[in-house]
Amino acid sequence: MKIFIVRGGFLNPFELQNYVPLKNKHDIKAISSKYPISDKIDLPLIKLWSPTDIPKIPFKYPILNRLFTDAHQLFGLDQVIKGADIVHVAETYYGYTNQAIMAKRRGLVRKVISTVWEIIPHNNESIRGRKQFKKLARENIDRFIAVTELAKRALIKEGVRPEKISVIKVGIDLTKFRPRQSKKTKRDLHILCVARLVPEKGVEDLLNAFIALSKNIKNVHLTFVGDGPLKADLSGYKNVHVKRVPYGKIVDAYHSADILCLPSRQTRTWEEQYGMVLIEAMACGLPIVTTATGAIQEVCDNVVLYAKPSDPHSLQINLEKLLRDKKLRERFGHLARRRAFQNFDRQKIAKAINGVYQSLLKH
Repeated sequence: MKIFIVRGGFLNPFELQNYVPLKNKHDIKAISSKYPISDKIDLPLIKLWSPTDIPKIPFKYPILNRLFTDAHQLFGLDQVIKGADIVHVAETYYGYTNQAIMAKRRGLVRKVISTVWEIIPHNNESIRGRKQFKKLARENIDRFIAVTELAKRALIKEGVRPEKISVIKVGIDLTKFRPRQSKKTKRDLHILCVARLVPEKGVEDLLNAFIALSKNIKNVHLTFVGDGPLKADLSGYKNVHVKRVPYGKIVDAYHSADILCLPSRQTRTWEEQYGMVLIEAMACGLPIVTTATGAIQEVCDNVVLYAKPSDPHSLQINLEKLLRDKKLRERFGHLARRRAFQNFDRQKIAKAINGVYQSLLKH
């Protein structure tokens, strides 16, 4: 099969690792913008110019989205994907998804598949033209892969027929993400948060919880790994560290930690759609404190501790439980690793995706 995985500016190694096991089975290539999130992927990559490649300017995306309906267009995409058996895009409203649909309608490609993360029905419809993009997607995409049951439900509420939707999780390389081999000797304890440093990720709640708990527990550190507008607000506190780590070395951050915390909030237009860091931390055998928002409960089930969203005191209580009890940390870490092994192996995920490809081309 000739397959193109189109992700534009959102191309990243954490999702694309799920397609790597298929590269010896098919002629499979990824397509991104010139400057995606990260191009460190183990697949052949074609880069095309996109409006998203414009340098940061004030109100960049509000302006571009109104000019293009969605800024994630790829110039010259039609010619690159011409003759494809499958073009695998994402969501229902991205510009490149609409481009792939139009290419199919002109007979340039055989089938279009879309992976959908969105869990809020009728979200992203306020910009002029987006409803039409989504309507065309519902009518013309041959198969949807929803990464959660919540995403499937959202698609059904928007009018997609259930038989067109397959639920397939996003997995990781379990040979890379695994518990640290050597036993920890340092007495200090480390809480890790891997996230965009934005309000909806709850990083300010975590900082406030940490400041409170560090009055009771002295030998504890908090590390934020990520970047964003709140970076400066999180810096300058005792035992609080803020840094960026390339994805290729992110497993070292998990191995240095004793607890992972992802305290996501929810807003009218955003909820945690998956939480890849939760899977990575589970696979590394870390105990986790998080919140029951968005799809987090579907991903983590009962192998983590849940704090109330937007509640630093609830975070503090749950973190202190784990910090004070080594056996409890070990028990939750073991449960987490087992869940990751059973549910998020990229080899099994790739096999399921390949099953969708094969069934689609039979029709």
